[in-house]
Amino acid sequence: MVSSRSLLTVFATFIAVAASQKCYAVDGTALDSTYTPCNPSAKHSSCCASTDVCMSNGLCMGTTNESIGMIFSRGCTDSKGKDASCQQICPGVSDDSNGLKPVKAWQLQTCDSGEYCCRGADDTKSCCDNAKAPKVTTTFSATLQLQTPTATNPVAEVVATAVSTGTPFEATTTPTAHACAKEKRETAIVGGTIAGVFSMLIAGLSATVYWMYKREKRQRKLKEHYEEQFSQTNAYRKALASSAGSCRGSVLLDELKLKSSASE
Repeated sequence: MVSSRSLLTVFATFIAVAASQKCYAVDGTALDSTYTPCNPSAKHSSCCASTDVCMSNGLCMGTTNESIGMIFSRGCTDSKGKDASCQQICPGVSDDSNGLKPVKAWQLQTCDSGEYCCRGADDTKSCCDNAKAPKVTTTFSATLQLQTPTATNPVAEVVATAVSTGTPFEATTTPTAHACAKEKRETAIVGGTIAGVFSMLIAGLSATVYWMYKREKRQRKLKEHYEEQFSQTNAYRKALASSAGSCRGSVLLDELKLKSSASE
């Protein structure tokens, strides 16, 4: 088991390293304590605002108010920005697209053409139609580095794919564990829906077959009833006709006998 002294030593070392890594803006000016290195244990690291989420490619994703989902290049711990960890997303450009002032941080705006353009982080004007604005044609793919609260835990990574969908720049995050759970839930929902629809179809089909069976049975009984009644009626008529014929014959015979007696 790790002793308390060892934990204090690790914690103190972590604090010392973090304190020694000061963040600098894109133009080299020192940033205040609201900007922190994304990888404090490294010699140099890209920096993001405390409210941002660090990305593995050195960029930052905004998470508050109007900046949510936007991608920024805030700077790094190398004041000259020469270290490989410092993101040079808009290389060779030090002024905003209007040429008015140096840029402390870049914001990547997604254009309808599928390209990205760089504008100052505090610039509210679109840079897509600005010929002076730096254009970036690289397709970004990175992971979101979620900082853990303790120095002993590694940086957690969540896969994210950049999507060109217009302004502001948006990224779709898919945490592995949550994605699996979500996929299972969606699969269960889809499976339940299909099972429900299938059950309804079976129930409807069964009801239709039963109704047709009952109808056919009723019609068959009616047919048998009417046929029986018809046969009985025909038999009665034949018997009546036969009875009437025999009666008529006896009447004629009686008439002949009377006529014979009279002639004598």
